[in-house]
Amino acid sequence: MTWFSLKRTLQLNLASSIEVLNQINQASAKSNLHTPLRYSTVLLSIGKTTQICHQNIPLKKVNCNGTVTYISAIPRTLKPNWQCSGHEIADMLVSVLQDQTPEPVWSAIRENNDWLEFVVSQQGIGQWQQQLQQWTPSATAKPPPWPIEPEQLWQLQSGYELCCRWQRYYPSNRAPLIEQSPTAAFQMPGGPVQHLIHCLLDICDSWGQSKPPQLLRQARALVMALQKCIGRLGASQEIGIVIPWLESTRIVLQQVLTRTLGYPIADQF
Repeated sequence: MTWFSLKRTLQLNLASSIEVLNQINQASAKSNLHTPLRYSTVLLSIGKTTQICHQNIPLKKVNCNGTVTYISAIPRTLKPNWQCSGHEIADMLVSVLQDQTPEPVWSAIRENNDWLEFVVSQQGIGQWQQQLQQWTPSATAKPPPWPIEPEQLWQLQSGYELCCRWQRYYPSNRAPLIEQSPTAAFQMPGGPVQHLIHCLLDICDSWGQSKPPQLLRQARALVMALQKCIGRLGASQEIGIVIPWLESTRIVLQQVLTRTLGYPIADQF
């Protein structure tokens, strides 16, 4: 399965915008042969910079006022080669990103002290969740079991079973997360649900680069966040907030158990 990761999407957007700027700079150099160009002495190094793998573009998620926000120091990374200030580079990247990205996953992108900030939109969260929930098990052979403690295996299997049980109990609550404009910033629910969403985002963002021990730690943190959310389902107002995230959690736990750690799932105990 190719996991849909907000981090990966933003890194690909940044890599594309850097390549666009590289082409613009090269075209300007050819059309202004008699004019000193501030990038002209480093065009070759710019070309090398744009070949960097998107996974190496610095980007991290931060907690910020109840939104899902990613920040990147890529303007500072490019300063030595581009020979201009981080502020100028950030402004150029923002301009290209806004012009070249047809359906962005962010509601706002801005420059802040030579850093770029991406505030993820409701549409971006919905797209991420939809892609995740469309996952189907592959036909490839399961890996041999990764050695883990019996209580750790039980914790993950019981977390999967917990998702299945509550989905059977509330089968009609798989509705859109929040009724709001798709281009508006996604507003995090409060309390344990916020922690659950962050756990889901973190495990999806690091999936392609994580080894089994790290994924095991993240999956156990996800189960603990799930248990705290389920513990509050006695309040009717919490049900509509928690239930839509159960399918995403179930799929992630299934993938960790079967395709990473090599153990069977258990939907009933």
